[in-house]
Amino acid sequence: MMKKVVILMILGVIGIVAPVSAGATVLSNNSGSGNTPWVINGEPSLVITGFDLNSLGIQRPAVIDKISIAVQTPVSGSTATAVVYQDANGGSPSDATLAGSQQVSITQAGTFTVTLTSPVTVNQPVVWVGFYLPVGFEFLADTSGTSVLTYWAWTPGGTFDLNMLSSPQVLGPADGSAPVNINMNGKARITAEITGAAGSTAPTTGTPAALAQQNVNLSVMQPYPLCQNVSYDTGDEFVSLLNSINLHCTIVPFWQSPAQPAGYILKGDLYDIIAFKEHGNVERDFSVRVTHCVRPPAEDIDRAVIGSAYGTPRQWHILTTVRVGDVVCAEVLHIGNLALFVRT
Repeated sequence: MMKKVVILMILGVIGIVAPVSAGATVLSNNSGSGNTPWVINGEPSLVITGFDLNSLGIQRPAVIDKISIAVQTPVSGSTATAVVYQDANGGSPSDATLAGSQQVSITQAGTFTVTLTSPVTVNQPVVWVGFYLPVGFEFLADTSGTSVLTYWAWTPGGTFDLNMLSSPQVLGPADGSAPVNINMNGKARITAEITGAAGSTAPTTGTPAALAQQNVNLSVMQPYPLCQNVSYDTGDEFVSLLNSINLHCTIVPFWQSPAQPAGYILKGDLYDIIAFKEHGNVERDFSVRVTHCVRPPAEDIDRAVIGSAYGTPRQWHILTTVRVGDVVCAEVLHIGNLALFVRT
């Protein structure tokens, strides 16, 4: 079981995919610089994060040889277990298969990286990587973005078989839903280094492709009154941003759009997102990313991505986009124009 320790610190931001050496890529879901430590209480607990290799353009078979976690406080004399699971269908990892594991000794705070003695080859489209952590261990979580990408697992008062993720009594995402009932308002700072055996076609953060279907709790999403096709995360507004801003959206004429980004065509309406602070001051940037979802036409659902235009003069930036049912969603950091795009 985990509980939150209310301490905020700053770490460098890690992109969603980042080349580290020839043929290697760091997989990371981290998107912000804020951190909150979490401590393992009661019983050893598994903390894992998931990645869709298809969506990231990483060919299979692929090899994972390093896993990292941001450590706040280690537990002297205890061991943890680094794990890699592969998953054929995404969603909950309850049916994922253990592809490899290794016991490790984590002795100091900071970023801990384990180089696997036997690198793990994965053939399935989704991988889950993380650590089975001892009681008293504290790790850092990124306080921005969706928490559905981090899963927790434990058995109250005991341990469970890491070979089968159907064996823990508690398994679920860290988005506040049952049975975990913990809302991280972000995700664990766990990353992996992966090498595609046949090479990698991972997109850069400037031109990401639409990601495959994800399981995300849309109950916190609220449509804008004047932009009914666009919704935003009320949890980001009222919890992460402490209700310090008021978000507004209007549909504006296309002549207000900056030049469209090369290789993309704008589809649907052009939106303008504004954030007001107290006394009417306009906020230029959000202190944390605010999730926005847009519903594309059915024929574009598998290829639609969200673009954000900001700056002086404004320029379009294609955002890393995930598909959730009949909408696509992205983390927005700047006020300005918002629109759907498809590749030409």
